[in-house]
Amino acid sequence: MKSLVAAAALVAAAFFFTGIARAATLCVGPQSGCFAQLQPALDAASDGDTVTIARGTYAGGVTVDKSVRIQGAGSAKTVIGGGGPVITIFRAEAPDGLNVSIDGVTITGGVNSTQPDGEVTFGGGVAIPVAQLDHPPFNGVGATVAISNSVVTGNTVRSDQIVPSGFCDRPCGFNTGGGIDNGGVLTLTNTRVTDNTSGSTAATPSAATDASAGGISSHFASTLVLNNVTVSGNRAMVYSPFASSASSGGISSSGALDIENSSISNNVVDYTGSTDIGEENGLAGGMQIDECCGVTHATATVRNTLVNGNGVTAANSDPAATPFGYAGAILATAPALLDHVIVTDNTVQVTGAGFAGADAGGMEVDAPVTVQDGLFARNSVSATGPLGSAAGGGGVAMFGGDLTIVRTLVIGNTVSASGAAAALPFGGVSSAFGGGIANGGFDGVPPATLTMSDSVVTGNRVTAGAGYVVHGGGLYTDWPASLTRTVVAGNKPDNCFGC
Repeated sequence: MKSLVAAAALVAAAFFFTGIARAATLCVGPQSGCFAQLQPALDAASDGDTVTIARGTYAGGVTVDKSVRIQGAGSAKTVIGGGGPVITIFRAEAPDGLNVSIDGVTITGGVNSTQPDGEVTFGGGVAIPVAQLDHPPFNGVGATVAISNSVVTGNTVRSDQIVPSGFCDRPCGFNTGGGIDNGGVLTLTNTRVTDNTSGSTAATPSAATDASAGGISSHFASTLVLNNVTVSGNRAMVYSPFASSASSGGISSSGALDIENSSISNNVVDYTGSTDIGEENGLAGGMQIDECCGVTHATATVRNTLVNGNGVTAANSDPAATPFGYAGAILATAPALLDHVIVTDNTVQVTGAGFAGADAGGMEVDAPVTVQDGLFARNSVSATGPLGSAAGGGGVAMFGGDLTIVRTLVIGNTVSASGAAAALPFGGVSSAFGGGIANGGFDGVPPATLTMSDSVVTGNRVTAGAGYVVHGGGLYTDWPASLTRTVVAGNKPDNCFGC
């Protein structure tokens, strides 16, 4: 019996050490014995291998279909550039079993106008496809990916073709994820996602009519984790006569989301249209915490994070159109916790040739949200429509989602509206309200509960054109609010309407 046990142990040990021995390190670079480019090294690699990349610039347009570690010489030294996307991480068989790590590289120069097709494109820099791409809602979890100590910058996703007639009632093209499109489980650590673009610009027009997630998109069955990450200077933009929507300049997540010790700053949403198509929007300059397809993920969590200087602009030159812009920093259409989050200097600016509407310079709340130990300061909303306009919620606008605010300052936020004093096609009359916080104010907004404790609302302001209805320099609410040990003072023209 002892001899059988010993033999079994030897066999197990042999398998164990053989498995270790099979793991190899392949190199990419000018050195002797190394591959000249990344894709041939990936083709030669096996699951468990490491691929090292020397200093230099290497061709993108690569596909990773094995569980490997990709190790660069540092983001300032190793560049993977070009292609569309630059890196795709996917395999058709058991994509959720694929595990890939990338460290110490810059991923740049990707232009994706073809994947997964010319009308609907995902991912300019990094694409992690979902497991099922053949029909909406594009579900199933893709690869598990970790990107660390890296930079994803200067990538673009756009549509160069029109969706066939019948899918839309107008010409249309859809893009998402200028920097990264995540259909799997993605963790970013000590990484910068900067200056990526989703959609089209005046200088580079395309067929895009709906663009989202200039920086990072994450699908509804997916997971996105950010720790010590900068998401900055990304753009979601549409310039088209049939433009419908531009959204989520920095991040769009409709799956599980966890952000910590990060910065989401100076991202841009820019909607420019010239036709009345019934819906013309710019939204979520910094990020959108979303849900999809009837599925609500667990509460998204954002901790110790700066959300600063993001912006939404929306304009339409057709007098029959009604452009709307909202959520300069954050749009929460799924439950969220914001803990020690600073939301400052974000903007929403809307200009119409007829009517215009705008709200939520800092955050729009469409689902239950808790804010604790936070700051909403110097955020602004403005709407200009020659035939009339409405604007509200300089710091925060509530659109049917309950909001709990604890130990938080709401300071120096502003709302302005201008144009004719008239009845508006989306309900109500020309108005400006809720310099700090607005709960309601627009027709048709569902009831919601505002609960505040140990907080301060001060120095907020509302201004508007002659004949406009102006209320709630600090706080505007259509429903009872619970204010405990909370100061609402020093706001103009008044402190609280509806309290």
